[in-house]
Amino acid sequence: MNKILIIDDEKYTLDFFEALFLDDNSIRIYKFQSPIEALKNLDKIMPDVVITDILMPEMSGLDVLDYVLKEYPDMTVVLMTAYASIEKAVEAIKRGAFDFITKPFEDLEEISVRIKKAIENSKLKTEVKILQKNISEIYGIENIIAKSKKMMDILSLVKKVSKINSNILITGESGTGKELIARSIHNLSDRKNERFLPVNCAAIPENLYESLFFGYEKGAFTGAYSTKKGYFEEANNGTIFLDEITETSLNFQAKLLRVIQERTIKRLGSSDLIDINVRIIAATNKNLKDEVDKGNFREDLYYRLNVINIYIPPLRERKEDIPLLIDYFTKKYAKEFNKNIRNISSDFYKFCYEYDWPGNVRELENVVERCVALEDSDVLTINYIPEELKKTRKFIKSYKEAKEDFEREYLKQLLNFTNNKISEAAKIAGIDTSTLHRKLNKYLGK
Repeated sequence: MNKILIIDDEKYTLDFFEALFLDDNSIRIYKFQSPIEALKNLDKIMPDVVITDILMPEMSGLDVLDYVLKEYPDMTVVLMTAYASIEKAVEAIKRGAFDFITKPFEDLEEISVRIKKAIENSKLKTEVKILQKNISEIYGIENIIAKSKKMMDILSLVKKVSKINSNILITGESGTGKELIARSIHNLSDRKNERFLPVNCAAIPENLYESLFFGYEKGAFTGAYSTKKGYFEEANNGTIFLDEITETSLNFQAKLLRVIQERTIKRLGSSDLIDINVRIIAATNKNLKDEVDKGNFREDLYYRLNVINIYIPPLRERKEDIPLLIDYFTKKYAKEFNKNIRNISSDFYKFCYEYDWPGNVRELENVVERCVALEDSDVLTINYIPEELKKTRKFIKSYKEAKEDFEREYLKQLLNFTNNKISEAAKIAGIDTSTLHRKLNKYLGK
């Protein structure tokens, strides 16, 4: 139900709006002749839209506007007056009013449309607030799954650097979570309500870098049928995340360096400079200093980007985080796939702890997702871990495990050699038949 609160000292106006939406079951009208009484009831009603007259005895509509937007910033306010003027309209809009309606009310359809747009605006505000909350929950630093000292030190650094505007270089192997750290920095910063724009530099063809990053004017080149903003304009006042920065050409690196130095860009086909205020976070899975030494990356740009360096260690160097990540991904995909997985087997934890995870957190998540999707029981087991991973697992078995593996294989060969003759097998093994039966039952289920 969409709720509209009307404030006007004239009863006629209140009755007009009630009649206007009388047949609309999706809208409920609340009427007040006293602005003071109306404001007292805001908490109780929590309307989507407040429509208030400007000139009233107790307080002006502009004062009502200021109060509502200060105390309830998600509400949409529309002002109305019989003494319309451009000055009042401009002042109301500048102070945060969504729209301005003049009396007398002549075009009923137009008024209805404009108020419904005000309702849509209120809903949009609410959706954006929910989205921002969800983004904060997803990418907030408190939701980065880790407990190792190395990661705790990184998260401490993230909190510090989020409050400053220096450029940041995030390094680490593929799959370690570089973009997640970048988003966390953005969402903890003063830019959190502006755009976070991730760009995969490795996926952009060389001939498109300039048009995509700086934009272009209509007619700048064949196919430029309209003016288009580039990535830097789209991310203005926010954060741009340049992933795989080492994949850019030296030519583009020179242009990027100029952007950092001058804080301006120029669209293709234009001579006008556009001021930009963008925080740059770059990332790479390569050693950027090595790339500089090889001549693949500009040294001056390296120093401009590497003001603050955050190195994310591979998962094999912070294995304390693995059980937490397993638990998190298991719950995530059990919910997504509607699986009733209550426990995780010790073998699953053991395998994941002993495996080196060359693909890091991304690979671990992929494996857990696969296992959850295929698991039929309420316990997550190693049954569906890909065989190629099991073969490449690097670890030293315990003495007990190694002994059991030897006995199992020995018994298989023994039975094969004696054509399953138990008494003959017992003689060769040098044990009595009852002991052999017990071992066969234990290791081979026979």
